[in-house]
Amino acid sequence: MTLFSLEKTLALLVMPAGLIWLLILAAALLCLRRRQRAPAGLCLGIAVLYACAGSPYLGRALMGSLERRVAPVSLAALEPFDAVFVLGGGSEQDPAGDPELGPSGDRVFLAARLWHAGKARLLVTSGAARDGVSGLRDAGQETRALWRAVGIPDGAILPVPEPCWNTRDEIQAYARLQARHGWRRMALVSSASHLPRAMALASRAGLAFTPLGADRLGRAHAFQLHLLIPQGEGFDITQRACWEYLGRWLGR
Repeated sequence: MTLFSLEKTLALLVMPAGLIWLLILAAALLCLRRRQRAPAGLCLGIAVLYACAGSPYLGRALMGSLERRVAPVSLAALEPFDAVFVLGGGSEQDPAGDPELGPSGDRVFLAARLWHAGKARLLVTSGAARDGVSGLRDAGQETRALWRAVGIPDGAILPVPEPCWNTRDEIQAYARLQARHGWRRMALVSSASHLPRAMALASRAGLAFTPLGADRLGRAHAFQLHLLIPQGEGFDITQRACWEYLGRWLGR
């Protein structure tokens, strides 16, 4: 164990997630000392579940199980698409209300790369949310502004006109656009972990997309002691993976 690894482990143990875990373990030890086996077992069970929920190892394994369903694609090997559809969720607003890339912003960047490489004749953007500075957000217009900032002209961007609050809304809007424009070769861009669910919805709507995955988080970690401590990264990606499995199960 290196000094760096030890320092990082100790630091994570005094962060909120690590500190709560230590308190649960301390409660279990206290119950054991008092020979209160049932409460001790309950505390230990909670500690194990908490550690699993906050584990980057488990989170990345769950993410990888989703992302492996979407094969990586070399941009150079792609034939041009008539339209590339980019699911909302890649942008956010800064405190002034201006658009910026969010944690899943790689999908916005990937679409821009496709256009600049001559692989996308048209970029279609969508999405809506209620968490903006002014309450409502038009994620499609946010993405459009970000693309324009990197040199993509308005004529190559088509924002979906109606608000789309979830992936099902977006897929239904895409189906209407495809029927209107008659596009034949289309791609769907989103986080790789989200694409299996999105592609299932597209199949039900009669749409045939080439899935292009961005924002891959399922890469395996080499063993590091500090990654055994429950932490924000673990909770975040574990919940995101579970959300995808739940959405797929509910058909949404």
